[in-house]
Amino acid sequence: MSIPTEQTEKSTHTQQANVASFRHVLKNRNFLLLWLAQLISLTILNAANFGLIVLVNKPPNGAFMAGLAIIAFTLPAIPFGAIAGAIVDRLNKRLVLWVSNLLRMVTMLLMFVSVLIDRTNVWPLFGLMFLTSLIGQFFIPAEGASIPLLVGERELMPALSLFNISMTLSQAIGFLVLGSVVAKLFPPFSFLLGKQVFHVESTDMLFVIVAVLYIVCIGLILAIPKAAFQEKHVQQYRHEKDGAYLASSQALRTLWKDIVGGWEIVRADRVLFFAVVQLSLVGVLMQLIGELAGTFVQQILNRPAEDMSLVLVPAAVGLVGASVLMTQIVEKVGRIRLTVIGFISLAVGFVLLPGFKLLGNMLDPKHGLESPLILFCVILILFILGVAMACVNIPTQTLMQEHAPESGRARVFSLQSMIYSAGTIPVLLFAGAFTTWIGFPQLIILISVSLLGFCWWGIHYIKGLDTSGPRKREAEEQPAYAIVPAQREDVG
Repeated sequence: MSIPTEQTEKSTHTQQANVASFRHVLKNRNFLLLWLAQLISLTILNAANFGLIVLVNKPPNGAFMAGLAIIAFTLPAIPFGAIAGAIVDRLNKRLVLWVSNLLRMVTMLLMFVSVLIDRTNVWPLFGLMFLTSLIGQFFIPAEGASIPLLVGERELMPALSLFNISMTLSQAIGFLVLGSVVAKLFPPFSFLLGKQVFHVESTDMLFVIVAVLYIVCIGLILAIPKAAFQEKHVQQYRHEKDGAYLASSQALRTLWKDIVGGWEIVRADRVLFFAVVQLSLVGVLMQLIGELAGTFVQQILNRPAEDMSLVLVPAAVGLVGASVLMTQIVEKVGRIRLTVIGFISLAVGFVLLPGFKLLGNMLDPKHGLESPLILFCVILILFILGVAMACVNIPTQTLMQEHAPESGRARVFSLQSMIYSAGTIPVLLFAGAFTTWIGFPQLIILISVSLLGFCWWGIHYIKGLDTSGPRKREAEEQPAYAIVPAQREDVG
């Protein structure tokens, strides 16, 4: 079976120009502030999701409750994702970014209060996480659509690459590392308020830390001048004289047209459609890992769910390490070939994990997985799984960014988020029920077979297509020295 590769090879001059562009784009103050705000906000959002999963992941239905927690986080993208993208296309991106961070700060504080009042009642937490995710449906497309406003056309490629890396880092650091670290740093304590004594567990403080960091994100966004977010098409909508957008019925019809238009944009470009579908699958897979991590720790490693960091940290190290080196790896291997290698590695790695329990019982019945050699092998496989996830995630994100047109970029992002969320809910519900009634090892085998099947489809679907993207081809046609100067660095 042949694996398609990129049609255009980068020259030495282009590689040197890209390195110079990475350095130069980080000197763009406005972009740097947005990039830091994105990295922090997405990291703490994933950390909050981790905290909720730990709170609800208790036997005997831990996997199912963890799935419900993730569903509460992903459900808003289905009815509101595409609508939010169409609305954001008409609003000032700076306003959307700082207001959404402010509202999410409030929801985090309410989650902390809810835990203090009644720890056993998790349904208010589900509702507040749902609301937090709903607010995020406006933040995500506004953030993605702001990048071209703050950098020049020549800087767009390195800027997108940096944002791709930070998106991966935020998932790894937030969900896999930060949540566990905060839980370890803050010991449980109690305090008296009036006549009521309140008990605070280690995980509860995670929501307070997240709320404080949202304030930091607000400051970063407000530090970017208003003039940097000016958009001609937004001004056009604001000065529309026929009043069509003031009528609610007409506004709804316009939103529906924009949603359909986003789907038409994706379907018109086979590479973009492939990237949207594959990125959605990767998102579903990462949520599935979050749902099953506690079950894996309990059933395979015979440890409490709070020790999920033992599983997640090695995967995070592999994910982050591969993300840092991804530019050099892609240049040598190719994006499509790299995603194929990543999918095959994921499928093989998942199958090996439950197999180590049988191997441990055979080689060392007394200690099993507590044997240092077996435990080291488990950690090594988890590290490789993190690397494989980066090999799929970052090249796919780059493909979607390159092929999404500027005028409909927010709609493409929102549509991808909606597809990913629509796929997440049934998969998580199925996985939770499957694990409870049939078994965890059988579910892992089913996941591995499904990954190989999707990989086979992707190879044949985009075989022979040019995956370089219109903006990337335009950048590669420029002389090396022409990529360095900034076009919008002095905005504001």
